Amino acid sequence: MLEQVLEKFPQDVNLVLKHYPLPMHKAAMPAALAALAAEKQGKYQAISAILFTNYKGLNNNTIRQYAEQAGLDMAAYEKDIRSPDIRKMVAQDTRDARKFKVRGVPAIFINGRTVKGLSLADFEQVIKKELENVR
Repeated sequence: MLEQVLEKFPQDVNLVLKHYPLPMHKAAMPAALAALAAEKQGKYQAISAILFTNYKGLNNNTIRQYAEQAGLDMAAYEKDIRSPDIRKMVAQDTRDARKFKVRGVPAIFINGRTVKGLSLADFEQVIKKELENVR
């Protein structure tokens, strides 16, 4: 879906992903750390797709298996998931989510406004209105 939005508005839309590992989901923090470690290797999309597809069975062992499946250099991965820098990134994303009163995920914002629906039409409507305000 988001790919379609980026294709439709290539000059006007930037995608910024943030992590908000909800405390009630035990695997959310390890999954966020794994995704950011994968990003350092240029494999963010690969591991994210696997994690989202298999979200019900996530735990430390399966996340590690998915990192291998995504083709990560596992020595670098193990180092990076323990990196204070990556943990700081997740902590900042969490603070941002709380600031914007995010209650669950995914949460989509366009120019600071929450998008209520998750369809392409919902995104297009908000983006077109925002672009009218700019032009």
